[in-house]
Amino acid sequence: MLVIVTAVTAIFIGFYLNNFLKDNLCESYINKLILIAKSKNIPNFIYGKTGYSINSDVKIFYEDLCLVTKPKSTVLLINGAAESLIQWPDQMIRTILKNDFRVIRFDNRGVGESDWIKNWSKSNDYTLEDMAKDALSVTNHLMIEKFHVIGYSTGGMIGQILAINYPEKILSLTNLMSSGYLFDPEAIKPDSKKIGILRKLILTYRNNERDLDKVLKFYFKLDHLWIGSDNYPLNYIAQIHKTIYEIKFRNGFNKKAFDQHTRAIKNSGSRYRKLKTIKAPTLLIHGTDDPLIKVSHSIKLATLIHGSKLVLLKGMGHDLNKNFKNQINSIILPHILQNS
Repeated sequence: MLVIVTAVTAIFIGFYLNNFLKDNLCESYINKLILIAKSKNIPNFIYGKTGYSINSDVKIFYEDLCLVTKPKSTVLLINGAAESLIQWPDQMIRTILKNDFRVIRFDNRGVGESDWIKNWSKSNDYTLEDMAKDALSVTNHLMIEKFHVIGYSTGGMIGQILAINYPEKILSLTNLMSSGYLFDPEAIKPDSKKIGILRKLILTYRNNERDLDKVLKFYFKLDHLWIGSDNYPLNYIAQIHKTIYEIKFRNGFNKKAFDQHTRAIKNSGSRYRKLKTIKAPTLLIHGTDDPLIKVSHSIKLATLIHGSKLVLLKGMGHDLNKNFKNQINSIILPHILQNS
């Protein structure tokens, strides 16, 4: 009888924590996690060769990783909006490296150790095409003639532009949770509740960049905002460590980056017509519970990019959550192997 009671209690607690952590993160719980994370040594999240490329007068910071002397080919990773290169899951990078690929990742302009565009304004902004040229400046600097592109969210949009404008360089294209026209008036809108929470978060924490704990709490809640159903981060400490690493060992966070990147997306408009010209083998991955860029965007992409493969992951949100990393790796790896 005691065993049955214990089992039922464990199931109840698990169910409670799952829903509690998803919908109502307790301040004291987050504070405890931050305290634990700060008491531990911060790992090094950059461990490859680093350098800078230049696109016009914009410096782009990159990291070059490889485990073999003669890699099969090169994989270029492109981040989402306002996120730096360290946000790529280490497990995904290790999987690609262990299969004898060279991996290049970089900070988009406006984040990390790339130039932050200090004089940015709506009359002096830039486009996704400019950001695609930033990416190309990295591969040109490293004298890489052909490469695979893996991009998530805004990075997927930049990857599309590379495949459209520089088809001779692209071995394959992989888009995770992305769109061919984010502001399509006919597309399903983002989750209004989540957007409301986002605005409240920004209002509460944006002016507290000098208070480390408040910044850590802000980014913790921000990351948690985009999860799908039954999809919450399991390694909270690593998540917090990345934020600390960004603040203490890199340039911190650019408060204007999200506005800049969103403006770049708006400036670039629709790629629907040009997507039909993409020749590179294309893989599209999207979570069915994405609250920010709805799955209908990738479904639309699949109808426009000839021969593309669409994979929908049930329950995944707008994140590269640990719960789905093995699935994502098992889908992407055969795609790049086949096209190398």
